[in-house]
Parts: sequence; structure tokens; C-alpha cells
Amino acid sequence: MYTDTSHQHPPTKASLKAWWQQFTSSQRSNKKDTDLHTKAANYRAFHARPLSGENTVFGKPLVESLQYANVQISTANASGELYVWGLIPVVVAKCGLYLKENATEVEGIFRVSGSSKRMRDLQAAFETPPRYGKDLDWTKEGYTIHDVASVFRRYLTQMTEPIIPHDLYHDFRDALAKDSYNQDEVILTYKRLIRRMPRPNQWLLLYVLDILSVFARKSDKNLMTASNLAVVFRPGLISHPNHEMSPKEHTLSQRVLEFMIAHQDWFMDVVPPPPPRGEDGQVFVPAGRNGSSDPWSTGSEDELSQLGEGNWNVKVQRRRTTYDHGAQRAILALP
Repeated sequence: MYTDTSHQHPPTKASLKAWWQQFTSSQRSNKKDTDLHTKAANYRAFHARPLSGENTVFGKPLVESLQYANVQISTANASGELYVWGLIPVVVAKCGLYLKENATEVEGIFRVSGSSKRMRDLQAAFETPPRYGKDLDWTKEGYTIHDVASVFRRYLTQMTEPIIPHDLYHDFRDALAKDSYNQDEVILTYKRLIRRMPRPNQWLLLYVLDILSVFARKSDKNLMTASNLAVVFRPGLISHPNHEMSPKEHTLSQRVLEFMIAHQDWFMDVVPPPPPRGEDGQVFVPAGRNGSSDPWSTGSEDELSQLGEGNWNVKVQRRRTTYDHGAQRAILALP
């Protein structure tokens, strides 16, 4: 039975400690007491959410969830100075980095589901303010690789609209609708279409494609070829409600995603290059951070430094492509 405690004073640190000790029936060291307080704070924050249980991250439009939980994507100019060019959801960056570091050689990584209970707990961590999972320490949690992979997929699948918006769905499919096509022409078409997408969708698409391409290059170990990855991730990247009940239509969408994973490196130049630093010392920051609706409005150096506090940078480096077409720029999340 749920009791409304909104009229009561919040529990003190001592009462929370006593509650947890009674629950576990064991004594803890000073170090473990610190972990105890963190768990108690998370417990209190989680249960302080609206009674409706409405999420702020999962199952929400991308732009809306980014308002609550985001990390910055940045690249460097010729002088090595970082330029913030976008935002991606915390859950995608956090899970994506973990999977890159720990799961690229795990067989069938995205086909095996995690524990339902642990997945619910992990999702709750990414829904809990004020950090929304940014401080999650994988080494101190009991989540498995499959828990993390499942939550990563769940976020993408539960978005109210796929990363590729519905109004561009047919345009992406038309480029590969014929059995015979010119690869270079398709790449150019997809570049134009990506530029037509809302900026947040561009950022997320490029980041997810980069992650999937990493796994595709290790398909000899994980068995997740670009084709297999396309089957798993199609619902969250390119789908349409009018075609969801028609498996025949899924095949073409999977071909589109497979193509984009295999040629992911060719789409990186869609990202605007770093602007030069002005004489006034101003640099560019994402939309909404300085009160402007312009996604490339400027902010002071101090403002940019403040924005980066506690977040990760996602920087661009050079590596080989999925099918070894040549050197390219890769998006990597850094803790």
C-alpha cells in the first residue's frame, strides 16, 4: 500500500542509515556507509517521482529527454581546443561506452536479454534526477553486459519516434528500393537526408552508427554482422507505424540500416567543422544552454567550461572503417 509522505519532512541521514542497516541486518564499514548513503538518496529520489510514474527519459521525444539527461559531443579544432557540437542522451553515452569497452567480442551481445529486475533498476537509475545516471559506477554495480545492452536497445526502441523521423522514412528507403544501385549516389543521398534531420537526431544517429560499426567489425567474434545488427536495431532507427505489422516492409528498412552501418564513416562530414575562435574569445555551445533557440549560438569560455563540468567529452579521432575503406573520424565517449 502506498502512503503519501509529501507532507512530511524528508528523512534524516541517521534515519536512512538505520533503515538500511535494519534492512540488511549487518554492520558496514565507513566506506560502505558512503555507498549506503548514496543508495538511500537514490531510493528517496526514485520514490519522490510523480505518482503517475511518468518518465522523463524513456518513452519520451528525443528533444524532451535531452532537456533532462544529456552529455556533450565535442571535437577539436586545429589548435586542439574542444568544440561542443551536440548532445546525446546520458543512457546512450554511458551504456555505449561500457559496451564498447567490454562487449565487442561477446557472442550475440544484442540478442540475449538481461534480467528483467536489473534492467528495471538500471532504467530507474537513468531516470533519477539530478544526475540521471551520469555518476553510475559500473564497477560497484551488479549489472551484466546483457543488462546494459538491453537497456541501451530499450531506450532507442521506446522513443516516441525513431531516430530517422517518420517524414524522412520513405526517402531513406527509396534510395535502396531497387536491387541495382550506385553506392556513391546512395551515400550522397543519405548525406543530404541526414542534413535534413533535426540536429538532435543527427547527433544521435551518428553516435549510434559509430557504436554499431564497432561491433560489426568484430562480427567474427560476436556474430553481430551489419545485417544482424540492422535486424535488432531497425525499430529504434528506421521504422514507421504503417509498416510495423508488415514484416515484408522490414526487409528494406533493414537493408537501409545495414548500408548505413557498413558505410558509417562516409557520413561523418555531415557534422559542421569546428569554428575558429573569435577575437572576443567566444566559442559555440549547444542550443538552450545560454537561453537562445539557435542551436549554434555563442557563449563565453566560462560558460562552456561550466557546461563541461561533470560530463564527458565525445571527441573525434581517426580509425579504419567497417569495411576498411580508409581512415575516418570516429565518435568516442570519454569518461
